[in-house]
Amino acid sequence: MEPLVTLPLFPLHAVLFPGMPLPLHVFEERYRQMMHMVLEQDRQFGVVLIREGKEVGGPAIPYRWGTVARITALQNLPDGTMNLWTVGEQRFRIVKILQHEPFMLAQVMLLPDVCDSCEHRILPIVHHATDRLEQYVRLLFSPEGGKHFVVELPNNPRVLANTIGAILQVPLVQKQKLLEIDDVVQRLEAGLALLEQEIENLLLKAAEQSARRAVHPFRPEEKVVSRN
Repeated sequence: MEPLVTLPLFPLHAVLFPGMPLPLHVFEERYRQMMHMVLEQDRQFGVVLIREGKEVGGPAIPYRWGTVARITALQNLPDGTMNLWTVGEQRFRIVKILQHEPFMLAQVMLLPDVCDSCEHRILPIVHHATDRLEQYVRLLFSPEGGKHFVVELPNNPRVLANTIGAILQVPLVQKQKLLEIDDVVQRLEAGLALLEQEIENLLLKAAEQSARRAVHPFRPEEKVVSRN
């Protein structure tokens, strides 16, 4: 069993994956206080998706799975707020909430990624997922497919699975479900299934836009002449 650690938590409307960046602007007094404590210690805190409640103001109820974030850079602003640059490290599961005020403190279990079937299953999935992720990124930046758009993607299965989770433009609940999958192959397969759906949606949207342009072509040289 993995050891339990105590971690301050930052509930957000965001899902952080290991290895992925997360910039933050911290302005609430309680979280400024939390970050000062974190900076004096190991520069680590937990990012958890809010299940119920709001980021600002009242209490928030988080999902039990989250990711340890490590502060890599800090900018203190004149008004007392701060900009943070963080990167996700290891996934965790909340075992017990120790305090709610002034900020949330929890006992968590760190979760290692499991890859028992990686050797004989992972390579074909990695190649397929890489191709689909490249297509997805091109479609996001260019409805026409962005043939000349250069995309550099990881081939490490863990990094690829987390990159897919971070890039996907899907509801946060779906991202959270990916984060909670321990097995790397299963997380990659689940992310690939979402990729396929999103690519189909983007291609359909691009086809509809192309059809509208064909019916009502835009001609920059045409001018509207007033007949007043």
